[in-house]
Amino acid sequence: MAELYLTGTAPDGKHLMIAPITSKKLARCPEPPADTSGYFLMEEDCTGTGVLTILARVSDAEAAFRLGRMFCMS
Repeated sequence: MAELYLTGTAPDGKHLMIAPITSKKLARCPEPPADTSGYFLMEEDCTGTGVLTILARVSDAEAAFRLGRMFCMS
């Protein structure tokens, strides 16, 4: 899988990213997914807690790229 990594900022100031999940990111998820394949739309709490919330799983790079464009991510 090609490594696609897109980032952006939500209206509430939280950090958004679309990327494959890593073991470091999984450790920060209160509810880690059973299937870690594909890409994930994730939201990072920037208040210092380090919590990473998975908002969606995306099956392939093309879908991840299209979702990123919808959120104006680069």
